[in-house]
Amino acid sequence: MNLREIRSGMRQFDEMMFPGLEVEAAGARMLAAGIFREGRKVQVCLMAEQESRTDSQEKLIKMERKRQKGTLTKREELLVELEEQDFWLPGLVRGIRVKGREYVLSSGSGGGLEEYNLDGRLLLCQLLNSPVSFGFLEERDISLIQYGLMELKGEYDKIPFSEEDLKTLELITESRHYHIPVKQKIKVSLGPQKEKRRKFFCEALQKEISYDVNNVMLEDIWTSFKEKYDQMKQESLFSSEEEYEMFLEHLREICPPGMRNLVIEYECEEASLEFYTKEQLREKVKIKNGATAFFLAGNRGGKMGRHQKQLKSCLIQYPVNPEIQEAEIELLGASIVE
Repeated sequence: MNLREIRSGMRQFDEMMFPGLEVEAAGARMLAAGIFREGRKVQVCLMAEQESRTDSQEKLIKMERKRQKGTLTKREELLVELEEQDFWLPGLVRGIRVKGREYVLSSGSGGGLEEYNLDGRLLLCQLLNSPVSFGFLEERDISLIQYGLMELKGEYDKIPFSEEDLKTLELITESRHYHIPVKQKIKVSLGPQKEKRRKFFCEALQKEISYDVNNVMLEDIWTSFKEKYDQMKQESLFSSEEEYEMFLEHLREICPPGMRNLVIEYECEEASLEFYTKEQLREKVKIKNGATAFFLAGNRGGKMGRHQKQLKSCLIQYPVNPEIQEAEIELLGASIVE
C-alpha cells in the first residue's frame, strides 16, 4: 500500500449532508451518519455496533482444532453457529422515508471497521472531518463498529431533501431473522403429549416465547425417501450413479434400514423450533467432504393444533430404535422472524 493507492481510495463527494441521527430499526440502534452525492448518484451512510470479530474468530479456531482432534461434539458445533449470529446493515435496510416519501436503496456495500478495512476507515476519516455527531457510537472501539454505504435508486442532480427534511428520516427495513440458542432439555414419551405450556426467553427481542409439544411420533424416513430416490433415478434426475449413491449414503446415516426418526409435532406461532436427541448432540463431529444434507421442518399439511395454531413439526435427523418408548431431547435453537 502506497500513498497514491490511499489517495485514490478517498471519495470525492459533490455534495454532503451530515444528519448524525440515531434511529432504531429491526431491534437495532443505528446512526444515519451521512448523505453523499457523487455525480448523479446519492448514497446513505449508516453505522451500527457489531460483535467483536476477534472473539468470534477465536471461538471458530478453537472449534476447528477440536474438530481436527475428533473431540468436537455436535452440540458444541451447533451452539457456536447459533451464538455467532450478527446482522449486516446493507442486508437489513431496504430504504428510507423522508417527509413521508420513500426512497428505495438499490445496492450497498459495507463491513466492519477492522484495521484491514481500508475503504471503511478512509470513509470514517472523512466523517471525522465533518460536523457529524456519532452519538452512541462515540465511545465504541472502532473495530466494534460496522458501516453500510447504500445507494438511492435513481439519478439525482442534487440531494433530493433538505437538512430540515432529514429530521423526519426513518429507515425501512427487511424482516430480521434471529437464529438463537435456547438450550432447553425435555424428556418425552412416544405418542400424544399431556398439555403443558413451555416457554423460553428471547434476549434479542426481550420477550418470552411459548410453545406446546402436541405429539411425538416415529417415521420411517429410509423407506419413504428410498422410494423417492429410486423414482428420481428411473426418471434420470440424478446426474450419475455416484450422485444417487451419495444421496443414499447420507440417508443411511440419518435413518438406516430398520430404524426410525423422531418427529416432534408442536404449536408455536412466533418461531420454528429445532429439536435434537441427547445421543445425537453427544456424538463427535466427523470430518466429511461433499456432504449432502436435507432438513425437514414445517407444518403438518395445514392442520391446526389443539390451541388452534398451525401445527409445525421438526424431524430429528438421527436414527432411533423403532421400539423406543421415551426419549431425552433438547430444544437447542429457534428461528424467529420479526
